[in-house]
Amino acid sequence: MSNGGDNARQARLLSEESIPHLVSRSQRGSLPCFAELVKRFEGQLFNFLVRRTATTHDAEDITQDAFVRAWQRIDQYDPRWQFSTWLFTIAHRLAITQGRRRHREVGWSDAREQCTVDHDDPGRAVADRESCGLLWETAERILTESQRTVLWLRYAEELSNRDIARVLGKTQISVRVTLFRAREALANHEQLDRARRLRDTVPCDTGQAAGLTETLAGDLAC
Repeated sequence: MSNGGDNARQARLLSEESIPHLVSRSQRGSLPCFAELVKRFEGQLFNFLVRRTATTHDAEDITQDAFVRAWQRIDQYDPRWQFSTWLFTIAHRLAITQGRRRHREVGWSDAREQCTVDHDDPGRAVADRESCGLLWETAERILTESQRTVLWLRYAEELSNRDIARVLGKTQISVRVTLFRAREALANHEQLDRARRLRDTVPCDTGQAAGLTETLAGDLAC
């Protein structure tokens, strides 16, 4: 019983530790501290990889490989960077090296499961989650893989442009340009989609509405 109680207390104490402290102790050889880091980041890492690999099994394998590689090289971690950035960098390189590219069967259509909302109103929360899911589904259809990856790291993982550049081995300028083009493409798609809906519901001879349709959709105008 005492061992069980001690383990529970240790687990509770580790769960309250900051990430920098856990990393520092891991660098001194603490496996329990590294196990706590795995617990905190394995979900994020898997979600990042599952859309870049052929199957969920591949994503699970690379997630495990990434943590093994991180433990083996924990002494090389530079605290100037976020620990999550370092992990994503390892995982991204492993995915490329192993050549396990994402196929359509592991798409972004389930992205709404990863969408988090913070509303007291259940109806609004459901609506926002649906909108978030539709956004990622649209990204799957119209954006390049590079644009989707940058968009996911920026908004789903909340990494800075500097951290994204490090993960992907790109310059910050390249990341900013890719992010701008991705947002521009999504905005243009939304405008065209609204124009299509407007065209379907407004008669062609309705002045202002038809003019708006022409402005937004060009060749979609009546």
